[in-house]
Amino acid sequence: MLSLFHRGWRGSGRSIAGLSLAPRTSVARLAPKKRGMVIRAWFAGTYLNGVDAKHRLSVPAPLRETIEARSQQKALVLAPAEHAPCLVGYDLTHFERLERRLEREFDGDFGPGRGDRGRILFGTTETLRYDDTGRIVLSPILKELGGLDRQALFLGAGDYFEIWSPETLLAEAGLDARLKRIVAALVAGRAA
Repeated sequence: MLSLFHRGWRGSGRSIAGLSLAPRTSVARLAPKKRGMVIRAWFAGTYLNGVDAKHRLSVPAPLRETIEARSQQKALVLAPAEHAPCLVGYDLTHFERLERRLEREFDGDFGPGRGDRGRILFGTTETLRYDDTGRIVLSPILKELGGLDRQALFLGAGDYFEIWSPETLLAEAGLDARLKRIVAALVAGRAA
């Protein structure tokens, strides 16, 4: 079994949605290892998985390893993207970064602007646990907001990842030609 705990690590007692969070610490310092190899601390790669009739979807193993390395949890957070027709996903520790972002943006102002922004950042999110195979169940609203039908395209984006309908991504204006070739090849391979 993969151990993701740093020697001497002690829980902080903080939690979100009933899931405990690791104390604030550098992911690089934790450097979890699997078979002697350091697990990456950033979301990277492009993956295409199917969505079944019951809204089940498997999160790719490399993304799960990053989630677990960063949060020590088999859970992720999904939300509609702010500026694109897709979903964004991240580990539970990302909530802390969102909270700091709110603090910087509003600097102690707890007026209606902060309330609106907080509802967008936190109220539209869903925390989902995944099983040992990485399977999650999308709510109907997330499936609709992500425009997901039978396929879901996962794109690593550093400290988060995106989940797109492949057709929607390919129709995006200004899509990088290299990414378009990769996505088209994945879709063609999946259809074959």
